[in-house]
Amino acid sequence: MLDTLTADISLTPSLPPEKQLFLDWQERWSQTARPNQIPQADFSEYGFMAGRGFGKTRIGAEWLGAKAFGTRNTYCAVIAPTYADVKHTCFEGESGLLNVIPEALIKRYNSSDLVLELKSGTSIRGFTSEKPARLRGPQHEFIWCDELAAWQNAEETWDMAMMGLRLGRAPKVVWTTTPRPVELVRKLIVPKAGRVVISGSTFDNKDNLPDRFFEQLEQYEGTTIGRQELYGELIDPEESAVIKRSWLKLWPAKKPLPAFDWIIMSLDTAYTEATRDKKTGDADYTACSVWGVFQHETKGYALLLDCWQEQLGMPDLIKRVKKEMNTAYGDDQDVALIKPMYGSAKPLTSGRKPDILLIEDKGSGISLRQMLEREGILAHAYNPGRADKLARLHVVSPVFARRRVFLPESDKFPGKARVWADPLVAQLCSFTGKGSIKHDDFVDSTTQAMRLMMDKGLLGSLVDKKQEVDKPPPKMIQNPYGQ
Repeated sequence: MLDTLTADISLTPSLPPEKQLFLDWQERWSQTARPNQIPQADFSEYGFMAGRGFGKTRIGAEWLGAKAFGTRNTYCAVIAPTYADVKHTCFEGESGLLNVIPEALIKRYNSSDLVLELKSGTSIRGFTSEKPARLRGPQHEFIWCDELAAWQNAEETWDMAMMGLRLGRAPKVVWTTTPRPVELVRKLIVPKAGRVVISGSTFDNKDNLPDRFFEQLEQYEGTTIGRQELYGELIDPEESAVIKRSWLKLWPAKKPLPAFDWIIMSLDTAYTEATRDKKTGDADYTACSVWGVFQHETKGYALLLDCWQEQLGMPDLIKRVKKEMNTAYGDDQDVALIKPMYGSAKPLTSGRKPDILLIEDKGSGISLRQMLEREGILAHAYNPGRADKLARLHVVSPVFARRRVFLPESDKFPGKARVWADPLVAQLCSFTGKGSIKHDDFVDSTTQAMRLMMDKGLLGSLVDKKQEVDKPPPKMIQNPYGQ
C-alpha cells in the first residue's frame, strides 16, 4: 500500500523512469516497514520516541527522503546533536538518507557542507544542535530532527527550526529519539492539535536484529536504563529524586494564612562574568524563594509564599531585592494575601514583611550583601561549607519527608499548587546531582532556607514523639572528668 505522500504522482503506464523508480522505492518501504514506522495521520508534528534498534533513523530518512523527492523545488533540513551525527548517521549511515534514497534520484551530495540535492530540485541540508544560530535564516518545508533528547542547545535549536518551518502549504516536522526526560521532550509529548507521538521498544524490531544482541540485553531487564533505552519509556526524573512531590502539602486556597513567626527570603545569586553563558552572553539565573514559618500543635512548618528566577545584573538585582523586602504577606486580620512573582506594586501598610534576607556566603553573594548594607538592608550570610548541592539537599530532606512543607493551593485548579510554584517544585523534585537538570538555582535557594530553619530550631523537632515511645532510653555514660 502506497503512503499518502505519493498521492500527487499519477499512476500512468508511461511514467518517466525517475518517477517509476520513486514509486518502486515507496512500495518496497511500505511492504517492509511496520505500521508504527510510517506516519499515518494528517499532522504538523510527528514524534517517534522508542528504544535502541527500533528503526528510528530509518523512519526519519525514509520520510524525509520521500518528501524531498515527492515535492519539487523545496527545501528540507535534518538536525542532529553533532556534526558527526548528521554526517555519519543521518546522511551516510547504514539507514541514512544516502542509503535509502535510490542513487539514480540523487543529483549531488556535498559531504563538507552537508547538502544533498535531488533531481526533483529539492535539497536537504544538515544542521547540528551545537550551532542553533545557523537555523535563523534558512526556511524549510520538511524537517527531520534526530535524537532530540541528546541535543546540546535543545530548546533554542527547536525554536529556531520551528520559526523557519514556513514553506509550502503544510510544513511538517518529524522527530525521532531515544527517550530522556529533558525539558524539550517532556514539552513535545503533551497532547496538542496536529501533534502525534508514537512509542515503541527495541523488541518491536526483533526480526531485524541479531539474537546475540538480545542475549546481551538480558542484563538490563527490569532496570531503569532498560526501561528507558530498550522499552522506550520516558522515565519521570522525580522517581529517583531525593525530594518526593507527594511529601509536599497544600495550604487550602480559601483558608486564611497562618500567623507567621518568621518570613525568610532566600536568594541564590548570579550576576558575575563567571556565571555568564559564553555563547549567548546571558547571565545565569538568580533564584529567590520566600518562606513563612509558623507553629501548629507544637510543630513547626514552612509555607512557600513566593518564588521567582531572573537573569539580573547587579543594579537590577539590588533594585529587585529592595522591592521584595518591602512586600507584605497576610494582613492584620490573617486574611490570605499572597503577591507572587513580582511583589506588590507599592508598599503595603499591613501584613508581615520578610524578617530575614538569606544570601549564600560566596563571591557574588558577598558582594551583594556589602552593597545592600550600604542601602540599609542587612542580610544573613549562609555558608554551606564543602558540601555539594546534593549533600545539602539530603541534609534538609527530613523537613520534606516529615510533611513540614506547604505550597499554596491554586484557586483555579483545586488539589494543585499555584502555577507560579511549579518551577521551584519541578527543580526540587527532579534534582539528583550535578548535571541532572538544566537549572538548579531554586534547589540552592530552598536548601539554604531549610538549613537555616533547622539550625535555628524554627521547626522544632523533626522526630515524632510517637516514634520515640518504643525506643529504649539511651544509656547514661559517666563522665570520667567530673561534671
